Amino acid sequence: MKVCIIGAGVVGSYLAKKLSRENHEIAIIDVDSAKVEQLSYSYDILGLPCNALDVNCLKKVEDFDLFIVVTENEEKNVAIAVLLKAVFNKENVILRVSNKAFSSPPVRDFLKVDTVNVFSEITQTVLSIVKYPFALSTVKLENEELIIFKYLVKVEDSLAGKQIQELGETRNKVDFTIVAIEREGKIIIPRGESFIYPDDKIYVAVNEGKIKSLVEELGINYSPIKSVFVLGYSKLTEELLSKLSQFKEVNLKFISPQKEICDLVSGLFPSITVFHGELTDVELLKSENIQNSDLVISLTDDEEANILSCILAKNLGAKKACALVFHPEYEVLVESIGIDAPIVPRKLLASKVYKKLSKKGVLDIAEISEDIDIVEVEVDSSLSGRKISEAKLKSCRLIIAVKKGEKLFIAKGDTVLEKGDKLICIGKKG
Repeated sequence: MKVCIIGAGVVGSYLAKKLSRENHEIAIIDVDSAKVEQLSYSYDILGLPCNALDVNCLKKVEDFDLFIVVTENEEKNVAIAVLLKAVFNKENVILRVSNKAFSSPPVRDFLKVDTVNVFSEITQTVLSIVKYPFALSTVKLENEELIIFKYLVKVEDSLAGKQIQELGETRNKVDFTIVAIEREGKIIIPRGESFIYPDDKIYVAVNEGKIKSLVEELGINYSPIKSVFVLGYSKLTEELLSKLSQFKEVNLKFISPQKEICDLVSGLFPSITVFHGELTDVELLKSENIQNSDLVISLTDDEEANILSCILAKNLGAKKACALVFHPEYEVLVESIGIDAPIVPRKLLASKVYKKLSKKGVLDIAEISEDIDIVEVEVDSSLSGRKISEAKLKSCRLIIAVKKGEKLFIAKGDTVLEKGDKLICIGKKG
C-alpha cells in the first residue's frame, strides 16, 4: 500500500520507519527539511519538504492510498484532512487530535475520517491501571467485551510451573484463554502442553465482566489502588483528574511547581489535595507519604521530568509508577529502570494504521506487543460446521474468541463454527 505520513515528529517518524520495513511505499511530508532529509536518506522513504496546507504539495502524493496526519498542531491536522477529502476525494485518512470536539462523532462523521484522540487514549490507559492493578497492561478490543491483560507470573502463583491444559478446572468456572507467553524477550503462541514459568509475562483474554472473578480463581494476589499522586501539569491533566476523582475509594493528591496551576486544580477539584512544590522535592514527597502510595503518575509535556520524578517516587517506596514517554526507543529502557507503566503515544496511532493496512482486518487495538497481531476473520463455507479444534487458518495461530451475531464467546475446542461467524485470532506479525 502507498502510505503518506504528514508530520515528521516522533510519531510520524516512528510510523514511517516501521512501515517502510514492512514493504509499504512510504512518503513523508513536513516543513522541516532536515527531518525529511534524514528519514529519506536512512530509509526507503520519499521525503517531501513542503507544507501540506499547500495544494501543490499534496498533488505530489495524490495517487497514495492512505494518509496519516500527525503534525503537532491539531487545527492544522483538521485543515489538511479537509483538503484531502474536499480537493482530492481521499477516503482513507487517519487524523491525530487532542481536542474532544474534533474527535466527537458529529465532527468525525462530517469529515469522514478516522480520528485518534491521543489524550483520551492516554487517560483510558491510566484508568485501566487503577481498575486492574494486578496487570502490567490491559487492552480492550474496540466495540467488543474482550479484555486482554498482561501479567507477570510470580514464584508463589498457582500458575507457576503448570501446563496450560492443567488450568481446565478454572476454565470451566470462568472462560479465558492464555493467548501468548513472553519469555526472555521472545513471544510464544502457546499450546495445551506449554508450561508457564515464574517471570513469564502472560497475555490473558477474558470477558471484561469476568476479569475479577478470573483473577480470584487463579489466586492472583493484589492490593487495590487507594493512594494516587499526580505529578505536574499538562494539557491532559484536567481530563485525567476528572476521571480519577470519580473513584471515591482513591485518595488523590496533586503536586505542581506552578502556584497558578495549583489554584486552578484546587478550584476545579475540591476533593483533591493540592500541593505547591517541586516534583523532585524529597522532603515534600516524604511528608505527604509518597513512600506508601499505590500509584504515581507523571504525564507532563517534559519527558525527562516524567522519568526522573517516577524513578524518585519508586526509590522512595511507591508501589507503581506511570510515566508518559515520547521517544519509542526509551520504552524498554524505562521499564528496565523500574517504571512499571511507560505510556508511548505512538502505539495508539500505530494500531489504527495496521487496521487500514491489513487485508484481514487487524483490530484497532492490535499492538499489544511488537510481535503480535490480533485479527478478525470471517468464517466461510469451508469452515462452517467444523469445531474450532479442527479449524486451520494461516492468519490464526490461536483463536481467542468467536463472535456469533452480537454475542462474543471465549473460544473452546468443541465450539462449532457457522458461516458468518467472526473469529478473533492471534498470530505473530507477518
